[in-house]
Amino acid sequence: MKITVAKSVLNRYPESIIAYLLAEVKVEEKHQYVETLKAELWERLTRLGITQTNLTEHPNINGWRQIYHDEFGVKPSKFRSSVEALVRRVIGGQGLWQVSSVVDLYNCVSVLTLLSIGAYDLRKIRGDIHLRYGHNGEVFLPLSSQEVIPVSEKQIVYADEEKVLCYLWNHRDSRLSAIDADTRHALFFIDTAFHPQTCSMQEALQTLSRHLSQIGGVELGSGLLNVNYPSVEV
Repeated sequence: MKITVAKSVLNRYPESIIAYLLAEVKVEEKHQYVETLKAELWERLTRLGITQTNLTEHPNINGWRQIYHDEFGVKPSKFRSSVEALVRRVIGGQGLWQVSSVVDLYNCVSVLTLLSIGAYDLRKIRGDIHLRYGHNGEVFLPLSSQEVIPVSEKQIVYADEEKVLCYLWNHRDSRLSAIDADTRHALFFIDTAFHPQTCSMQEALQTLSRHLSQIGGVELGSGLLNVNYPSVEV
């Protein structure tokens, strides 16, 4: 399987870095290690000075808001990057959604690094994966919903050869490729379209790998895609 970032995406966003990590995973309903991480997130954000009133000013969040509004043509108050949605819940006292040990863990790492992270069940992927602009007539089937969302040709998506895997670059994953209780191999992506302000993408990869190992995950491979290395065979 090949992972490719389209030339059109890299031409428009030359600072983009896409980190990927392939891992063998064991999905459980809950894991105490993850629950402990969750309990520490609010304090972590508070130490960084992030509040409900200023969170949209952080460069890692504001950068995506600008892209969503100016480039994708959607309201960032309604369509949020995954990292903003998570940070809002934590700093607002709601905590993260309870999904599964693996999903909850990568959501924790997203908050810890202030970077958007998504993941797909490898057995549900068909062919190669592309980060590219949408195609005319394409639709997106969001997780935890029966909606059918039309994709614009000016919106960036993750897609395999059959379907859209993630809408608006990192807004929401598809119900057709989500991690579930039967997932044994997961492919994780960490995204930035601009220079990240909290940690490097390599540090984010190491953080994700380290925390995954605490819940039985085994890294099988990882790397970075950018304007100089737009494609990789996994």
